[in-house]
Amino acid sequence: MVSFDALTWVALALGLVFGAMIPVQTSINSRLARTLGAILPASLVSFTVGTLGLGLAALVTRTNVPWVETATTQPWWIWVGGVCGLVFLTMNIVLLPRIGASATVVLPLVGQVLGGLVIDLTGAFGMTVQPLTPLRGLGATLVVVGATMVNLVGRVNAPGAGHPSRAAALLWVAAILVGTLGAVQIAVNGRLGQVMGSALAAAFVSFLVGAVGLLVVNLVTRQRVRRPERLPAWTLTGGLLGAGFVLANAFNAPILGTSVAISITLLGQVIAGLVLDHGGYLGITKRPASPLRLLGAALVVAGVVLVRFG
Repeated sequence: MVSFDALTWVALALGLVFGAMIPVQTSINSRLARTLGAILPASLVSFTVGTLGLGLAALVTRTNVPWVETATTQPWWIWVGGVCGLVFLTMNIVLLPRIGASATVVLPLVGQVLGGLVIDLTGAFGMTVQPLTPLRGLGATLVVVGATMVNLVGRVNAPGAGHPSRAAALLWVAAILVGTLGAVQIAVNGRLGQVMGSALAAAFVSFLVGAVGLLVVNLVTRQRVRRPERLPAWTLTGGLLGAGFVLANAFNAPILGTSVAISITLLGQVIAGLVLDHGGYLGITKRPASPLRLLGAALVVAGVVLVRFG
């Protein structure tokens, strides 16, 4: 296991900060989708902005992106990080109206944590093998339980939160499986960053693949877009936050391991989500930080510590 040195501290801080940006990004992209009147075009705009931002950063820093060398020396899966992000996004759009918002948030998180442990255990996608000790297994369980408490408490009476039918139960399983794609994306992009010698190059490639894939999806679906009289500039910043998240994870995964990288970003997401909910910021409906939700956040913290040191 990697020693707890200065580089590890940097990776943990980056994961926490950019994990906290995910609820903010979601709120911004949701506002963009409402403004344009369609989800997929808004997602394409977000991905395109992120791709342009990462491309500009690569140009300014003169970061080399060795396309040919990578394509000729690496396995095919080295490019699938962006595809995983695209499928994850598309399936969330499919699942949301069918199983409810809470389940769509929580179940993929379960898949991400479990998928990260499997990748660490098997050393898949070129990651360093890390054994599944009892304490690490307990830590992953606490992360899942804590995230569930934070997201579900106060929503049990919300639309779509009732007991699932058999069809809905199958969709719940699908949501967990889709969540594993998040773990695959982090591991693959981490490996791609190692191969290319740059986390920035890996993040740019991942976003470019996702943007091209979304362009194809939009051309096929042909969703109508509302032409707003005014498009606030801040509604375009979601892609930049997403780009920072992918970049941070491409940097973090080889240092922390997939399961820890996922757990620390989840911790940042939980903390930011509690703050946004409690204050009703960015147009989010107020949900007080109740004792049970705070306990859930504490369980996530404890779980992250156990996964890292167990």
